[in-house]
Amino acid sequence: MQTRAHKNLDTWKRVKELNDLNGSNVLNEPNASTHQSINEPNGPNNPNGPSGLNGPNVLNLNWYVIQTKPGDEHRVEIHLLNQEIEPFLPFLESHQYQGGKIIKRIKPLFPNYLFARLDLGLHYYKVKWTRGVSKILGVDDGPIPVSEKVVQEIKTRAGEDNLVRLEEGLREGDPVRITSGAFKDLMGIFHRKMSDNGRVKILLSLIGVDIAVQISQYQIKKVA
Repeated sequence: MQTRAHKNLDTWKRVKELNDLNGSNVLNEPNASTHQSINEPNGPNNPNGPSGLNGPNVLNLNWYVIQTKPGDEHRVEIHLLNQEIEPFLPFLESHQYQGGKIIKRIKPLFPNYLFARLDLGLHYYKVKWTRGVSKILGVDDGPIPVSEKVVQEIKTRAGEDNLVRLEEGLREGDPVRITSGAFKDLMGIFHRKMSDNGRVKILLSLIGVDIAVQISQYQIKKVA
């Protein structure tokens, strides 16, 4: 005589055979768990960040803008590199006239911001909790990627040191104003560039006479 357990097993086998003939696969094994744990998109166990982000097995790299705490651009850049995340921090060469000398300074092209190439599914929380990071720019729904063309355009203007060279934009005959030095606030006419070290010649109109003066290009500003 078959026990109830044997009858139940025979019944399950017959149903499974019919199920296989119909091409269906909805039955579980006799002792298999029929309940799987599923994380909600925004649940506390979701490792992939905000709703709609890709999982860790999907490679989807895009450029994003990272806002840093004041003065922490380079610090964040180093932390991202240590996490094998590609950052891009472009710099700008600026010049200031102090004590009769032109002082060269290197500063971020966009103070308190840098770019990072991220797969949000892998990197969202890593970047969010990186020291020096304020946030990844975006909207309420989450971070918004930056066009690849924008980043590449900036890179083409930068050298290997990520130093962006801006075009001077001065042509012969352009009106300029002297911003520092002995001739500060005087108006003149740009004449030509004198050398690669930043010396230019401008014409100053003094008492009705045009006088040629050599001066640093960083001491003049084009008048619109």
